Amino acid sequence: MAALATGWLASNVGAQQATEYRALLDDYCVTCHSQRIVDGQNEPATALTSQLRAVGLALDALDLSAVAADAAHWEPVVRKLRAGLMPPAGRRRPDQAVLDEFRTWLETELDGAVAASPNPGRTATFHRLNRAEYHNAIRDLLALEIDVVDFLPADDASFGFDNIGGVLRISQSLLERYLNASRVISRLAVGSPPPAPFSEEFRTAQDEQQQDRATGMPFGTRGGMLVPYHFPLDADYDLKIRVSGARGLDEQNQIEVTVDGEPIDLSAVELGSSIELRMPITAGPHDIGVTFYRNPPVLVEQVRERFQNPRTAGNSGGPGGSMPTVTSLTIAGPYDIRGPGITPSRDKVFVCQPVTGSEELDCARTILAGLARRAYRRPVTSADVEVLIEFFEMGRVNGDGSAASRGFDSGIELALRRLLVSPEFLVRIEADPTGVASDTPYAVTDIELASRLSFFLWSSIPDDELLDLAERGVLSQPAELDRQVRRMIADPRSKELTTNFTGQWLQLRNLATVVRPGAPYSVAFDETLRQAMITETELFFDHVVREDRGVLELLTADYTYLNGRLAGHYGIPNVQGSHFRLVTYPASSPRGGLLGQGSILTLTSHAIRTSPVLRGKWILNNILGTPPPDPPPNIPALDDRQTQLRVGTMRERMSAHRDNPVCAACHAMIDPAGFAL
Repeated sequence: MAALATGWLASNVGAQQATEYRALLDDYCVTCHSQRIVDGQNEPATALTSQLRAVGLALDALDLSAVAADAAHWEPVVRKLRAGLMPPAGRRRPDQAVLDEFRTWLETELDGAVAASPNPGRTATFHRLNRAEYHNAIRDLLALEIDVVDFLPADDASFGFDNIGGVLRISQSLLERYLNASRVISRLAVGSPPPAPFSEEFRTAQDEQQQDRATGMPFGTRGGMLVPYHFPLDADYDLKIRVSGARGLDEQNQIEVTVDGEPIDLSAVELGSSIELRMPITAGPHDIGVTFYRNPPVLVEQVRERFQNPRTAGNSGGPGGSMPTVTSLTIAGPYDIRGPGITPSRDKVFVCQPVTGSEELDCARTILAGLARRAYRRPVTSADVEVLIEFFEMGRVNGDGSAASRGFDSGIELALRRLLVSPEFLVRIEADPTGVASDTPYAVTDIELASRLSFFLWSSIPDDELLDLAERGVLSQPAELDRQVRRMIADPRSKELTTNFTGQWLQLRNLATVVRPGAPYSVAFDETLRQAMITETELFFDHVVREDRGVLELLTADYTYLNGRLAGHYGIPNVQGSHFRLVTYPASSPRGGLLGQGSILTLTSHAIRTSPVLRGKWILNNILGTPPPDPPPNIPALDDRQTQLRVGTMRERMSAHRDNPVCAACHAMIDPAGFAL
């Protein structure tokens, strides 16, 4: 009886509060946020009504006695009340204490509903690998680096993220791309000869400076490019290097070619010409370096420095500038093939080698069972393996139709091709336990946990240690889970978390699309500086994660990672060279945390001026998670030329823009954060 009485009393009190707050809304809010406004009934089409219709909030149509049923509408109301944005300036407002009580009541109602019926946290039932995950899975499964852009289109994104299962669809054209990728990748992994020699060109960025030693190049060199490349076979390959530029200097220039850091060739080059050479290269991944050998007389070096200084000579170290630069490297081949060679991919695939024909089937089962376990991210059954064995048999007997292509390796290649287009590989599959309702929370299995961990921290498939622990059912034990997370973060593969997460959360990927400003600003911003800005933010975020620093340090840190180019841009002395190192800001520096880094400031600016609107909106979206509403239609943007004639500073020009009352409410939230930067 006591429980019944308590429940009845709570219900009665809740109904009474709902009635009181309904009167509050009707008095102060429904004038603007009503169903009549949203539907546009008998309302003139003004900028204000257009904005209100776009918001789509009809408070008179919501039931305050069932707040949880309309949580999607009440959550934004709570955020606006918490920020003090509603009712807006210039409108009647109740006492702040009344607003605070209403907000607290709404939060209590919403939180209570969530506690009573928690979100089970289900992922999309159909969640394919995105492009980055596919690349990393191929790398970890087959020890093979591929340029995934050559095989797969860009992924759709939701709220800036491209790993949201609901938008990662599979189309007919994408399936065809997967089929083509599987043919090329399986051939590379096994070491089968290509149908014909190929040719691939790599170009330096148009505005990339080449006056300093490039990362990965030998000391005593400058500029050039370093190209990681997978050579499919032991064979001869042609290298063609194009050079441009050279205004004002006519001394002989020498190009040094390196393979994995070892000098292979040193050739004199005429300006505006090219170098062509053929060389034997073993199968597997190699770093091909092309750079200028720097050993000029002292006087010539002093003259060169004037041409190298971008502040006195324009774009001296880029294509079209005064200094000779490497513009492209073309790799062609293979010629005079000598065999598949010994590669990391073949070592990964061929864990056994049959000595006689009778051993081939057992060896194939061993190879394919191991590959399938990693690719499917679960224990494999005999049925899984037999599907692949059927393709092995076809490849072993038929090959690609020629007698030379038949045999054990061809069978493994065809079976691998089949594995790479399996839904078990391309899709992250999780199944609800039998008999569990769709709205019921449950613990994921250890196998599913292994995949969730690896795709979150590595953007890739689980390794053998994770799978072994998952199969034994101990991965989910708290102590073991903590140990594995620390191991995975310490692993170099966790760099993918930094690259992919910061690229999407902070929109670093968009920095590649920032248009280089025209003269005279183009001198200060080039591809080298652009890449340095990205690297700074990635290294900084990676440091905070690996060192387990507090999340607020992302905003308050008094240190960053700099190389000489970026330090010069920031005006920070005593940092030389192209390598990055941890640097504490001088006490006089205005920089600190993410918001002081060049990448963020460039992303949130126009080409030749800052934008408090872009910066404020970026902070609200990406840092505070409180995005402002879209601007109402037909509101003109700030006109630089006309407004500048009336008022002087950017702050004054924005103040004039806020004279429009329709703009004022949102800009009161956006502009202070933007002006702070």
